Amino acid sequence: MSLKPQDVRLHEVDTSKGQWGIYVQSVVEAENKKNLFVTIILERNIDDEHIMSRRLVISVSASELASPSGRNEVLNLIRNWIETTEGDGSIDGVS
Repeated sequence: MSLKPQDVRLHEVDTSKGQWGIYVQSVVEAENKKNLFVTIILERNIDDEHIMSRRLVISVSASELASPSGRNEVLNLIRNWIETTEGDGSIDGVS
């Protein structure tokens, strides 16, 4: 399964820290062909002139991104990460 960044249908997430835009930079397939490493830039407007930006690398199963319920689970992982951490980072979302 080869996915392009625009194929990952994650666009925004609402959190206790505001609404964040999700911009997928890259998608790399793991050797097992079942998991993906997705590099994401998250952006939130602070005011008319300033944007907060964070970088997240998340590993997810390809099947999660293929279904609406799976994408909701990924969004919940991203939301929790935003709300509980600062700066850039990574999540191992593969169960």
